[in-house]
Amino acid sequence: MILFMADALDFQIIHALQIHPRVSWAQLSKVLAVDASTISRRWSTLISERRAWMTCYDSGAPKTRNGGVSALVEVRCVSGRRSEVIEELADKPPIFSVNCTSGSRDLFVLISTPSLVETDRYVDEHIASIPGIIATQTHYLRKVFFEGSSWRLQALGPAQVKALENLRPPAKNVERKSSYQEIIRALRTDARRTAAEVQVETGRSIAVVARDIDAVLSADWVRWQVDFAQQLMGWSAAAVLWLNVNRTDQDRVVDSLTRLNQARFCALVTGQANLAVLLWLHDLEELDNIEHRITSAYPHIEIHDRWIVPRIAKRLGHILDVDSSHRRFVPLDGNENVLEV
Repeated sequence: MILFMADALDFQIIHALQIHPRVSWAQLSKVLAVDASTISRRWSTLISERRAWMTCYDSGAPKTRNGGVSALVEVRCVSGRRSEVIEELADKPPIFSVNCTSGSRDLFVLISTPSLVETDRYVDEHIASIPGIIATQTHYLRKVFFEGSSWRLQALGPAQVKALENLRPPAKNVERKSSYQEIIRALRTDARRTAAEVQVETGRSIAVVARDIDAVLSADWVRWQVDFAQQLMGWSAAAVLWLNVNRTDQDRVVDSLTRLNQARFCALVTGQANLAVLLWLHDLEELDNIEHRITSAYPHIEIHDRWIVPRIAKRLGHILDVDSSHRRFVPLDGNENVLEV
């Protein structure tokens, strides 16, 4: 695998779009003090070389309160058949993440369904039944504290972050409408499509489309995700820590993890451990340092297990190559609660 030599400007553009995915290049030029044409060219290169991509989706948060369920499912494969299993799993929309991992399981996937019963049925009928899978184990997510859509690259200074936040319409309680779902579908793999492009696809007037795009941008139930080929751009590994945390320490531990930039996902789970944390790592030495920091700050924490994640095969519906570059997208339509890790 050849490491892509991204420079500071590439990371700054990605971070900026994580904050405001539809900021104009002219506006961003002022924030970054870089010519708008240079920014546009860099972003076009990142997209065309499959090193960056975007997703717009309905978070499903209100549905979750009414019974939507997400789960992490361990998968064991017949020796030599993992690649076949990955391809089969990756094409299933309720499975929004597929990860290669270490230990007694070969893979773990994240799935979303409307209920516990449907999760159980889906695992039994659509995962465990796949040829090449010999066993599964399900961990239900009891509460998600943070996930990948809120993760930021940390390539910009505080003043630049503030400037971009001020340019973006503030989040507000926007009512779900079918017309907004149409906009989300049009923007789901390119949040920067122009109103004119969306107008051609939807058949509605450009004024109405522009208005609805602005409404969707400010809706607190819509997520706009900018992601990148992490392995090509310096993050050589990932890991999942399974922690046992006392209820009295839980809030403080989660708050500490929130401020840890390697942490992209944290949830209360069922099983022998009660807290799962997904980390992105530049190298495995980082994991030792993070574990030491956690156990030093909270001596009562037990690290029940640690899974190394050498490859992420699917993330938020996007299927990735072995080097983490983008291949294609499987629509997430029908999911009740989408989480990006």
